[in-house]
Amino acid sequence: MNSNIICNLYNNSIMTSISSEVIANDKVRQIINSEYTDNDFLELMKEITKDSVKNNNFYKKLLLDTQYKSKEIDEIEDLSDLPYIPASYFKQSANNFRRLLKIPEKSSEFKTWNVSSCTTGDPSLVGRSIEDIEVLASMTIRCIYDFIPIPKEQWDNTLAFNFSPKVSFLNKLAFRYTDVRPVSLYSSNLHKISTRMSNPHFLIKFRFLKAIKEIILRGKLVGAFTIDSKFVIRKIQKNMEKPLEDQKYVSFGGSLQLLNNFMNSYLEDNSIRFDLPNSVVNVGGGGWSGHKSQLKYPPIDKAQFVSDCLDYLGTKKENITDMYGFTETPIVFGSHWSEKYQDFIFHTPPQARIILRDISTQEPLETIGERGFLEVLTPFGVHASINHAILIDDVVELVGTHKCPECGYEGAAFIVYGRIKDQKGLGCSSTVEWI
Repeated sequence: MNSNIICNLYNNSIMTSISSEVIANDKVRQIINSEYTDNDFLELMKEITKDSVKNNNFYKKLLLDTQYKSKEIDEIEDLSDLPYIPASYFKQSANNFRRLLKIPEKSSEFKTWNVSSCTTGDPSLVGRSIEDIEVLASMTIRCIYDFIPIPKEQWDNTLAFNFSPKVSFLNKLAFRYTDVRPVSLYSSNLHKISTRMSNPHFLIKFRFLKAIKEIILRGKLVGAFTIDSKFVIRKIQKNMEKPLEDQKYVSFGGSLQLLNNFMNSYLEDNSIRFDLPNSVVNVGGGGWSGHKSQLKYPPIDKAQFVSDCLDYLGTKKENITDMYGFTETPIVFGSHWSEKYQDFIFHTPPQARIILRDISTQEPLETIGERGFLEVLTPFGVHASINHAILIDDVVELVGTHKCPECGYEGAAFIVYGRIKDQKGLGCSSTVEWI
């Protein structure tokens, strides 16, 4: 399967809409199943901007200070004049996250505070409504269907391995990062989606007796969490014993570091290799630099990781994807592996637009190959907070202004190089440290 086939998969998924069985909310399902022209998107951004001014004094003052007038926005390029919110405004230490709400925290519409993985030691807190959470979930489903080459009707029969703890435990980790309530991890939203689409095996397990022993001996939970690698091997081997036409698709996802360790430690040490051409590998949440949340480990080379997936799992290169998103926006970006760039090219879905801004001046950049800070704009999933135009300090390179030059996916295409600074902190990968 090459990039053109990936493109065809995307086109087929657009023609076959996501059903009500997967997305029950009619309004959200219509949003996710729709494509938006620049004119459509422009009008929706004008509306959400007016809504933000009406329901939030912080943003109203920002627009007054910048002398922004929505009637002056006539072309899609003019959106670069729309005042954005730096992601740092949502940091707990900035103490602005409540000021950025558009609905009362105690209203029936308010659902939860999403907390980030806290890599810098200072988590972001984003208030979300019930509808916002569903948009975020549905954006993830759209991303999975568009970029992971498993037929939609086969997901509920897929042998899915998630190198992560269960969602309920992930959300308990959120209590470590903030005293704000109610709270849930941003990443738990994405992991929860897998349970709607399939019946995944969450591989990080808590061992109660080992926990008691570790607390007595060390006063810590180190060693209380394990991954049953033998379980994964048994499941795969049992599946491979079936006739080819009866074998299930196999999906590997979750923690990049743990999946990398599974291949290079467990499979390597036990001289195990699989031939799984119909398997997929989908990672997300970063960690390539060797720094993820509390963890510091040797950087993981992307090209070597892709090569290892071929070597140990038998997965095809075109079946290996990365997903990109961050707490402050409901947009999730899917990708495909590029041999030319030796990196993942990410794609902007119809429900969003992006702007690259110069690192020094914050002026918009439009030339292929330029690098700058990433701004994400969307009128969807932003009912509770002022997060329709967010600037984050992730450095990205523009590789396509209106569509991907390799697969033809409509929308801007870019490569992510990560934060401008790599800082220490806490995060949702805490359990990985304990394994």
